[in-house]
Amino acid sequence: METRIKHISLVLAIAVAGILAAQTPEANPLAQYIPKNMKPYYLDILMLKDKPDTALPDGERSQWMQKHLAYIRSQVEAGNFVLVGPVTEENRIRGIAIIKANSPEEAQRIASSDPLVQSGHLVVEVYPILLEDLSAIRFDYPKQ
Repeated sequence: METRIKHISLVLAIAVAGILAAQTPEANPLAQYIPKNMKPYYLDILMLKDKPDTALPDGERSQWMQKHLAYIRSQVEAGNFVLVGPVTEENRIRGIAIIKANSPEEAQRIASSDPLVQSGHLVVEVYPILLEDLSAIRFDYPKQ
């Protein structure tokens, strides 16, 4: 429940920021504090399921992680994942991604296509967000 409240608060805060950013400078007294280069993205939160029976068997963990990481790389190279990474503390949230998509449905499809989500080991939640333009971010993968 606490996690749900945090997620709802985050979405509401982002929605208010979006409304304020969309107003003309004359109508929005906060305009001077909002960067001009804000862009719409989607926040993908990758989480463990509530049920503990979905944990990866130790013998299969490496194989599933290879599939998961290969999917992430494919989405980075396709330009869909702008930022992506794991949460480094052991808890229900396992990782996040910032998705560049044209619609909430497209972002949900991208997030839900992760092999660990498809297999039922993890779940995703996707939220619309506004961030400064992230187009200058580059990933440095080793050559295949």
